[in-house]
Amino acid sequence: MKADLDRLMETEGLDALVIPAAENDNPYRAYLSNGAHYTGDVIKKRGEPPVLLAHAMERDEAAKSGLIVYTYDELGYGQLYYEHGHDMDAFNAAWYRRIFEKLAVSGHVAFYGVGDINRMFRMLLYLRDALADRVTIVPGAVNPNLFNKAYETKDTDEIARLRDVAARTSAVAQAARAWIAEHCAENRHAENRRVIQADGSPLTIGDVKRYVRGQLFERDLEDIEGMIFAQGRDAGVPHSKGEDSDPVRLGETIVFDLFPREPGGYFHDMTRTWCIGYASPEAQAAYDAVMEAYHRSIRMCKPGTPTANLQEMVCAYFEERGHPTVRNTPGTTDGYVHSLAHGLGLNVHEAPYFRSKASDYHIQVGNVFTIEPGLYYPERGYGVRIEDTVTINESGSVEVLTDCPYDLIIELNG
Repeated sequence: MKADLDRLMETEGLDALVIPAAENDNPYRAYLSNGAHYTGDVIKKRGEPPVLLAHAMERDEAAKSGLIVYTYDELGYGQLYYEHGHDMDAFNAAWYRRIFEKLAVSGHVAFYGVGDINRMFRMLLYLRDALADRVTIVPGAVNPNLFNKAYETKDTDEIARLRDVAARTSAVAQAARAWIAEHCAENRHAENRRVIQADGSPLTIGDVKRYVRGQLFERDLEDIEGMIFAQGRDAGVPHSKGEDSDPVRLGETIVFDLFPREPGGYFHDMTRTWCIGYASPEAQAAYDAVMEAYHRSIRMCKPGTPTANLQEMVCAYFEERGHPTVRNTPGTTDGYVHSLAHGLGLNVHEAPYFRSKASDYHIQVGNVFTIEPGLYYPERGYGVRIEDTVTINESGSVEVLTDCPYDLIIELNG
């Protein structure tokens, strides 16, 4: 969690962290700035709170962080740009020298952030030499990096925000289920019967996605990475988004994976598998197996348990029932084809990880992660996944943040 940053910086021998200005969404900046919505820099010295640098136009937004804020004008940005703007290398060197002098930054400094790779590569190569008399720019550790380690547990404020996003996301999923149920089925004698709207036209996957996005908008959530609403064969490919033009059909499995975020902030991640009207015996059996794997996983979520143990347990459970898994059939596209879980926060995927080889991760109080077993058979025309986001509370118990029914069948009542 954030309180660990200074310790982690000391372990890596870092005296300061720099998040350079960029207009991209930037989880590193959001993390250090308490979620402030601005595009400037963050400087964090070890043992001190972060300091934000912002354009004057964004000073009020940056101030919402509760941290010290300097505007670019206060640091003479305009003057330096006038002097060196024709030479961006020289300008960047002069600008960061000005920042480091003002904030008394020296020693070993690591840069983190999101932005144009070429721009940052060039800038850091130049700064490494131009500012060598003041700082030593070093690469931070990778896989996991310093921030990954901090993300592994959440503090009280973060968990409160994650709970709130979970409640809003769950309400959207429940609304979508209820809305679909309001429709009716095509003529009973038709093959591949479709779900029909009031005007007689087929309900399409695109229609469902538009409805869901409207519900997200009403609850101040963003579908920034694009939800999954995939049916039939597409449901058997875990990250297929589904085809917007396809009509929603009765009896086919639908994998509905919803992972919105609050604007610029925390994500929620959940999946439900539905069949409209009825399910085939094979799909029902797969669903029952996935639900059992889910419940067994929840029961194993105790502090101190290696996360790899949960993945191994789920693989063994599915293998005993004749399904290929990533453990006994590496590279399989049938059966259980992914890891059980992943951490969640300012990123959809972050620490802790639950791969078989993820030996460095143990379940801890303050973890927030998904549980998402699944079985996939695209050539048989179905896939099943159930996913909730959970946290390990202060008593060491599992708290399920997702709140949506698990029922496989949606009965139409339109």
